[in-house]
Amino acid sequence: MTVATSIDHQVVEELDSCVLGNLDVIEQGIELLESLNDEQYQFKAKPYVESSIGEHMRHNLDLYFSLIEEKTKGIIDYDFRRRGAPVEHCRQTAMAELKQIKQWLLELKLEDIYRQVEVKTEVRLNVSCSEQLGSSMARELIFVAAHAVHHYALIRVSALFCNAEVDTGFGYAPATTTYLRG
Repeated sequence: MTVATSIDHQVVEELDSCVLGNLDVIEQGIELLESLNDEQYQFKAKPYVESSIGEHMRHNLDLYFSLIEEKTKGIIDYDFRRRGAPVEHCRQTAMAELKQIKQWLLELKLEDIYRQVEVKTEVRLNVSCSEQLGSSMARELIFVAAHAVHHYALIRVSALFCNAEVDTGFGYAPATTTYLRG
């Protein structure tokens, strides 16, 4: 299912492309979770993928919630993590959170998308060191969607490993799907 089939066509025409790309990613996540059972959601395809599908999904959700919480916190804090939270083990919680993010995306106004924001993120592997810099919400929406797609590629490995049905385009970047349509 594409966003165009799950959202009123007139609404799609009014949405920004950054938002539409994120809605595509969120819809893919919802569709995948609807096709999995709870055991598959918690599956780890070790040694190929160290984290469960739920842990990857939680990570994606955390990044989206960092965007959502920027208005109240005054910063997009990508260091925020909910490791071990119920969403890692509960598909229904993850689906509810994806739907919450979808609603937030649908309510974004152009002035929200193209305004300047501050971003904080860790940048070192061997010591704790975060950088803070300026960006735009549009740039961060693009980043979070692309990051989610790469995690979807790992989720795809785990899902296929446990015999789940996975859409052929799940985990493919927009440039890859453009190339394949070519």
